[in-house]
Amino acid sequence: MNGTLNRRELMMKAIAGLAGGALGWLPVELATNGHSLTEVETNASLYFTYFAMCTLSGLIGGFIVAAEGQQIELTPETRSRFLRGFIICAIIAIGSNFISNFIFGAILAAGGWSVNHPGSMAFLVIGRITSWIVMGGLLGAGVGIATFSIPNIGKGGLGGVIGGFVGGALFDLINYLSGGGLPARLIGLSLIGLAIGLAIGLVQELTKAAWIVVERGRLRGRQYRIEGARASIGRAEENPIGLFGDQGVQPRHAIVERSGKDYVLKNLAVAAGTMVNGSRIESVALHEGDRINIGGYELVFHLRQAAGQAQASLATRAPAPAPVAAPAPAAAPAAGVANGGPYLIDASGQRYALKRDASTTLGRALDNDIVVNHSSVSRHHAAIESQYGSTKVRDLSSQNGTFVSERRVTEAYLSDGDSVRLGDAPFTFRA
Repeated sequence: MNGTLNRRELMMKAIAGLAGGALGWLPVELATNGHSLTEVETNASLYFTYFAMCTLSGLIGGFIVAAEGQQIELTPETRSRFLRGFIICAIIAIGSNFISNFIFGAILAAGGWSVNHPGSMAFLVIGRITSWIVMGGLLGAGVGIATFSIPNIGKGGLGGVIGGFVGGALFDLINYLSGGGLPARLIGLSLIGLAIGLAIGLVQELTKAAWIVVERGRLRGRQYRIEGARASIGRAEENPIGLFGDQGVQPRHAIVERSGKDYVLKNLAVAAGTMVNGSRIESVALHEGDRINIGGYELVFHLRQAAGQAQASLATRAPAPAPVAAPAPAAAPAAGVANGGPYLIDASGQRYALKRDASTTLGRALDNDIVVNHSSVSRHHAAIESQYGSTKVRDLSSQNGTFVSERRVTEAYLSDGDSVRLGDAPFTFRA
């Protein structure tokens, strides 16, 4: 599960929520400093408090929505996201403030709080947590609305509830430990923002169905969730999957469309084209581990269900999918095997002849001598060289490594019966 989490986005949303809470503290402090829970508020004070809480919610929501782009640069798209999140969350905060204040007041009254009469501290803590759960849930739903993704409304709401609970519980604890006052409120509101941002990000990550990971290119390591009916890929900032800094990528290069549980990639670039697993495509159904090449970028498509099954398979050392020998049909006998030459045996017992006094290349790309159709294998993964009666395997800077007898190697001589593993695809060498 940890391998599927986009830690960059989680960190950015947590920091964004923290920044929103810290900046939103100032108007809240100005509105509430010097006021007691047991005094009657004037209309002016009440309106200013609403304004301050709406500003706080808008800042937290705006920063979290801006973090969806996973960019530190202040681009026009980032500003647009922030303004959209700020306005939506500030408007929602008008209603959520009313509801949470009503609930807070009812719980305080039940605990004996009234004008000039402090009541039970336990009821104060319960009231604070409950009101922040309501505020956080509606704020999170506002973040979801601002992303224009219907599933994100529920996810954001759940994340906001979790963050509101954590933040509300921490607020009075920090207040107690620090002796109250301005620092306690600053730390408390900042941590509430952090908790909401982190919780929203976690819920979105743990419930995502499909995502794309950049494995080569300027943004290597970046992850993008695929949400909604379609997600466009391209160089322009407004793309949900933005591939920046490469002129080989068109402003709107391709699009991923969802139909039920299936995802289809469609090419939009007439000249440059889009490649999937080494073949140019116009429209193709995507599967777990498919590699997409756009310009200088290489992307890997992932499905949660399929990824989980793959991890379970690797944990039990299930055989990898059988390779396909490129020079001959799969049903034909391997030519070198019949003549007593060296060969490889895969997990299913299929034999693959190795060239004599020459180099045999192995990898996922179709131009290899032995094509290994497995997502853990690089396009050009390794070469096996047979010369003067000895055989040597050489790794071709593969991502997941080449192993001989479970030891990762750059190159190594092979003996009869040695196990050879390319990524997670196992073979046995026979001389």
